Amino acid sequence: MATKTIEINDTLDKIIESARDDVKTEIENYIKENKEKPDYNDLDYSGAMHEIFDSSVPIYTGEINDLFYLYGDDFERAFDDAGIGEKNDDDWPMGWKPAAIYCYIEQEILNDLDEMIDEIWDKYEESLPKEE
Repeated sequence: MATKTIEINDTLDKIIESARDDVKTEIENYIKENKEKPDYNDLDYSGAMHEIFDSSVPIYTGEINDLFYLYGDDFERAFDDAGIGEKNDDDWPMGWKPAAIYCYIEQEILNDLDEMIDEIWDKYEESLPKEE
């Protein structure tokens, strides 16, 4: 019996960090345009937040399978928590696994969203001219 060794590229941290950077940019743009502190609904009014999460999901089956091998339980939990459907590939055009990864990315970003908004808002307020 032969033994095979495979290597899996763990891209999840990079995916989450990239999505987080995109969300920060969205927050900064909102503040520049509106001069007010946003909340999630403000940021997603145009669908921008969903677009960020969606574009963060890997499109290649190999990468999706690799990530599921490493984080499948976490992805499944996020999918179940979202309550968006059954884990049935017939109900999802590309299968339910990309949707589960989407749910996980969304969950990770939303866990930190208020903190990101506060941090960026505070920097914005500090940049305003001081009244004398």
